Amino acid sequence: MATRKPHAVVTEPIGALLASVPKSKPSWLTVVKTTVAGTLAWALARQLGENVAVLFAPVIAILTLQASVYGSIATGLQLLFANLVGTALAIAWTQIVGLSWWSLALAVFGALAVARQITNTPLARNQLTISTLVVLVLAPVAKGYGQWRYIDVAIGSVVGLAVAVLVPERPRVAQIRATLDAWACGAIGVLRSISAELKQEQLFGPDERHGWIAESRALNEVASEAAAAVAGVEEISLYNVFARHLRQDIDEVRRRQLWLVRVTLQVRAISLAVDRLYDRAGPPPALDRATLRALLTALADLMQRRCDGEPYDDDSLRAGLIAAVERVHTVFPTALAALDSVSLLGRLDQLRQDILGEEAEALVDVDRLPRK
Repeated sequence: MATRKPHAVVTEPIGALLASVPKSKPSWLTVVKTTVAGTLAWALARQLGENVAVLFAPVIAILTLQASVYGSIATGLQLLFANLVGTALAIAWTQIVGLSWWSLALAVFGALAVARQITNTPLARNQLTISTLVVLVLAPVAKGYGQWRYIDVAIGSVVGLAVAVLVPERPRVAQIRATLDAWACGAIGVLRSISAELKQEQLFGPDERHGWIAESRALNEVASEAAAAVAGVEEISLYNVFARHLRQDIDEVRRRQLWLVRVTLQVRAISLAVDRLYDRAGPPPALDRATLRALLTALADLMQRRCDGEPYDDDSLRAGLIAAVERVHTVFPTALAALDSVSLLGRLDQLRQDILGEEAEALVDVDRLPRK
């Protein structure tokens, strides 16, 4: 199945926009733009006369305006859809049943039930219910407010979208790269921490963990932060004519983030495997500590050189891995007895290949192996 590129938005279905939750975080520019949009919507609504619509036009403008043009369009459509449905429900309910405490309770319940069935974003669900409630409560004191509700939504949405389109934000690519750099340093740090802690033998109980486990778990938080940041910077580039020249940089950032995801999965798996195998009661693993420490340090150095843009090769690392496999096989002649150590070496090699990407060579040429 063909995948849609993030910036190919001309074919974006309305349904996707109605279900979209903006991912880009607001900057100080967004704060200023939102302030301007809310004030402008209030000023425009006041030109229509002293009506309660003035109260809600700036609210809709503030809710509509997001850090990205894409997010503003998605939010604006959701607000428009929710308010149309909610206002229609409230007008119909007022005409048929009237307003009392029990009819208000039933109307709110009905609005929540309808919102639950027809939309899956919190913004649209809440706005549909709020719109229904506002029209029901204000209808007796503000004659014709049901119709005015459409006007204040239109004013707020148009103002919010106009400000978002006319003053788009620049994708903060440099900040995302700094986040990815910190993530890579964290992964390298875990490898070095494992190697350093293995210098000294100790004995852990079943519920005790090595110090590097906390560092390994912390990678998940960094990875989540980076994923959200990358998704946000991609979103800011959508519908943003001023960000077209940055799309190549954004694509490169996305590729690096996916590379770090693969690397982090292996680093975490290695940290858990080493924690389970070493410094535990029972016979030691076939893979000796000194060899493991050397391999971990070599992997950390390889990743560091790649991240720093320095020349790198893995010839010595590949030779070390091959020698370690042969040594493990010598210590325990049967594969079953050395299974844990062989599995750990396999993860180390997979990490080596993930670090190098397409440039990686397998330890063994499978085509040259004898076949029975």
